Amino acid sequence: MKHSTTAWATSLALAVALAPSIAYAEPVPENDSVTLLATTDLHGTALDYDYFTGAPFGAANPANARGMDRLSTAITEIRTEQGAESVLLLDNGDANQGNPLQSVYHSNRAPGTIDPIASLLNHLDYDAGVVGNHEFNYGLEDLGQYGDNLDMPLLGANVIEDATGLPYLDPWTMVTKTTTGGQEIDIAVIGVVTPGVRIWDRLTVQGVLTFEDPVVAVQRTVPMVEAAGADVVVVLAHTGLDATGYEWDPADLEENVAKSIATRVSGIDVIVGGHSHVTNKVQEYYTNPEGDEVLFTQPGYHARFLSNVTIPVEMTDGGEPEVVWTESKKPTAVAVNAADYAQDPAIEGVIAPWHDQTLAWVSQVVAQATETMSAATSVHEDTAIVDFISRVQTDEVKRAFAGTDREDLPIVSAAAPFSRTAVFNEGDVTVADMAALYIYDNTLMAVELTGAQLRDYLEYSARYYAQLPEDTVITDWDEVTNALYPGETRGIPDYAYDILSGVDYHINISLPVGERIENLTYPDGTPVGDTDRIALVLNNYRQSGGSGYPHVVDAPIIYNEQKAIRDLMIDWAIESGVIDPADFFVKNWTVSASTTVVEPEPEPEPEPLRGNVFFLSDDWTSTTHSHTFAYGRAGDEVLVGDWDGDGYDTLGVRRGNAFYLTDTLRGGAADHEFRFGRAHDEVLVGNWDGTAGDTLAVRRGNTYYLMNDLKGGAADIEFNYGRTSDEALAGDWDGDRSDTIAVRRDTTFYVVNEPRGGNADVVYNFGRSGDRALAGDFDGDGTDTISLVRGNMFYINNSHRGGVADTTLTFGRIGDAVMVGDWNGDGVDTPGVNRVV
Repeated sequence: MKHSTTAWATSLALAVALAPSIAYAEPVPENDSVTLLATTDLHGTALDYDYFTGAPFGAANPANARGMDRLSTAITEIRTEQGAESVLLLDNGDANQGNPLQSVYHSNRAPGTIDPIASLLNHLDYDAGVVGNHEFNYGLEDLGQYGDNLDMPLLGANVIEDATGLPYLDPWTMVTKTTTGGQEIDIAVIGVVTPGVRIWDRLTVQGVLTFEDPVVAVQRTVPMVEAAGADVVVVLAHTGLDATGYEWDPADLEENVAKSIATRVSGIDVIVGGHSHVTNKVQEYYTNPEGDEVLFTQPGYHARFLSNVTIPVEMTDGGEPEVVWTESKKPTAVAVNAADYAQDPAIEGVIAPWHDQTLAWVSQVVAQATETMSAATSVHEDTAIVDFISRVQTDEVKRAFAGTDREDLPIVSAAAPFSRTAVFNEGDVTVADMAALYIYDNTLMAVELTGAQLRDYLEYSARYYAQLPEDTVITDWDEVTNALYPGETRGIPDYAYDILSGVDYHINISLPVGERIENLTYPDGTPVGDTDRIALVLNNYRQSGGSGYPHVVDAPIIYNEQKAIRDLMIDWAIESGVIDPADFFVKNWTVSASTTVVEPEPEPEPEPLRGNVFFLSDDWTSTTHSHTFAYGRAGDEVLVGDWDGDGYDTLGVRRGNAFYLTDTLRGGAADHEFRFGRAHDEVLVGNWDGTAGDTLAVRRGNTYYLMNDLKGGAADIEFNYGRTSDEALAGDWDGDRSDTIAVRRDTTFYVVNEPRGGNADVVYNFGRSGDRALAGDFDGDGTDTISLVRGNMFYINNSHRGGVADTTLTFGRIGDAVMVGDWNGDGVDTPGVNRVV
């Protein structure tokens, strides 16, 4: 990366000095054009692969597929269709931060290393990009190395060097392309970034860089590119559209001002927006001060989709190309969805060394969780998994304060529910689990506040909830959280909501913002006094002003050892070996639309290996059960199989990748325990080798790993079959006493008669799209077929011919987990249901 002073000033001087020459071009096609492709907010999403779950983003729902490996295929196809020289490829910032791949790179960056995202952008031959706010997260040395890694200019017209008053990055670049009609066209690309960097990365940029208002910077730069001969003017604006009703004022240094750029600067053809992570602004038109239209487009974040902009061009009488802006013909934009394209395997090769290192890192087991801890409800109730973050943060600051004059300060820890999908499953907790819970590369800090300031901090956090009438019973928290206030462009995100540990409090959201915190006390019940001295532990983003919390920017900093919070969590887990909520979980806060908090009746402590109740039937005629027993815990996944080869099915349960199997219908403790596969694998049970006993298979994507005994460890057989999104079933489809796999797509079943992958042996249709599928030997002929469940109705088909059901039965209740097994050893499968009680 070069600083802009020499290259930019020289190019401008030459452009102004040289008089334009008239080119007499051949007639061009009526539909002559140039194409602009743009990405934004990639946040390291190189592959359609979620490092947190170990599966593609689209594993559960193909529509969620994303990644630059898919968009690479789209880019290649569009370049082939339009001609590579007619396609301009741009990136709009926040490319190299935001997932474990980038965390691993930045943690291991050294002189000479190349950022994997830089390698990807170079491989795809990007023409230009703008710096995003997150590119500043790792310091200016890291940013400089990233810019040097790139084969394209990294722009930033509003990033000004304090020492010189000159742009720190190139403000603009000129890219020459060829239209589809064969005419050369000069496209000026201007880049600006949200000025919020001055707040979020204050410790990095303060005194070194100044961030101008983007509108001011673009107003200054457009005349320069026009003087340099630009035929098309594109602005890469790493900023979102203005808040509804906002009246632009450059002194505000507002975070999102893309609409103000469009409406207050003349001479722009296309603005590419970003930063705000919205996905419904692919094509918007605004009017500039001269009354001309401007196209605004915002691509999808995390490589969900790129913007495909067609810019129509015609030749002037003087032989110069210009953009067509008429009612019937003008620049247009459409989304090109990653999910519609196959993955380009070359992309994984481009990032391979860092990808492989990331896979090794995230798979490390750091501790054992004594029970499952989920973040799903963390935005409206106190949860153990968020308390774990605060326990780690508090322990670290206590260590630092030991033996100092701050040793007796009350310590209050702030943690945000960054991810509602984070979970520590009982059993193995990996680095990936830690990274899924704490998704940012923040460092730990502490500041000293008064009790009154801490109350202000909590009141600000409580803005997160919409106000409700008093005593409203809340049934859908999604309608209450992420409150949207006038003048804002989006609701308050989860990462901007802080939960405090070390004090007790209630949030009464029937009261106005600023008056919601009730019963603020220390854990022993003593009220927090206004003049009390308190150590507030928080992350560097929050302390530097991120999300706008009061007091913390100017408060005395009393801890700052530059330790990454995620690393502290991992180190704590490794040292402890066990993550047990009993060691740290304290329910210290509540939220409701009333002053009186109605506590739910405490659930009785379950006895070991209790919580699931199974109701089993021995035939297909009775609507009542023949056997009832309890086994396992309520969060377990249930498995059915003949675990000991006696021809008699019983039950097993899975926690993470630990399997607990019983050989009788008696409940109690497990007869066999072992580990196999990964915690997030899909599990199938079958008799894979034709012996007397069932064992397990696990599926990742469309890869099956089969094991032929109950020993755990590696797979005996591996093969591929079907598609990632198929529903998989295991059964003995040809009566040879050896189970194989069928897959279902909607209502079509593809059955294979041996574990070899390849094509199906039998294909047929049965049932409806929403049915749940079951496989079993329903008529005792030694051959498995398929049954479907709708609610609590079972529809059984005793052949591989599709059509209508041979048998129907009502059993259990709607909502029960359904099982099929030979519960009495008569060689015929019947139904069972599992009900958590």
